[in-house]
Amino acid sequence: MKETMKARIYGDSVMKGTVIDRAYRYHALMEEYLAKFREKFSIETENRSRFGITVDKGYSLLRQDLDKGVACDYALVEFGGNDCNFKWNEISVLPESEHEPITQLSHFKETYHSMIRDLKQADIQPVLMTLPPIDAERYLAFLGRNGNDPKQILRWLGDVQRIYRFHESYSNAIVRIAEETDCPLVDVRSYFLDQPRFRDLICIDGIHPSEAGYKLVCQAFTDFAGEHLAAAC
Repeated sequence: MKETMKARIYGDSVMKGTVIDRAYRYHALMEEYLAKFREKFSIETENRSRFGITVDKGYSLLRQDLDKGVACDYALVEFGGNDCNFKWNEISVLPESEHEPITQLSHFKETYHSMIRDLKQADIQPVLMTLPPIDAERYLAFLGRNGNDPKQILRWLGDVQRIYRFHESYSNAIVRIAEETDCPLVDVRSYFLDQPRFRDLICIDGIHPSEAGYKLVCQAFTDFAGEHLAAAC
């Protein structure tokens, strides 16, 4: 095994390390955590995560890299937060209508399987991760800041926690995909749910981890790497 391994990260704003401050400005802080990770585990990382992308756009990015002959040992795949989202502006205006998520769950699972298949064919080990949980109440309030009507959205939802449950269904799908494809899984979600002060780990937008939350994400990956990578480094 090589002394220094290589990994690429394919994900959305969560693995970009996005946080939102009290003035509702976004910042990305993942690089400082990746620098510590590189030093501790002798693994070079290239972060290909993009703010706001879905699994389809992530797959397109992955295919571009594979077609160029990218070579690495591991590829972390993290999508779902944008896929399970809805066009809230349309729901706000037409709460009595039917509305579909950005990416249907069935298509989400199919695309994940395609990414894993292509990575394995390129002799790259896929690593999956569960999604950090969201704060449904904060997210609904955040949607209201963007010109939507929270009461109309809530009328369509039935109850605010439906946002949480729908998001969780995509994370649960990732767990099943990891089992079906025999891929390593970093269960970030459990680290969050085990904490007594859960809301301290989520930003005011309800969907991104706070700085404390990202420290927990880092801990999840450190524990995973200590178990799975230490012997290979």
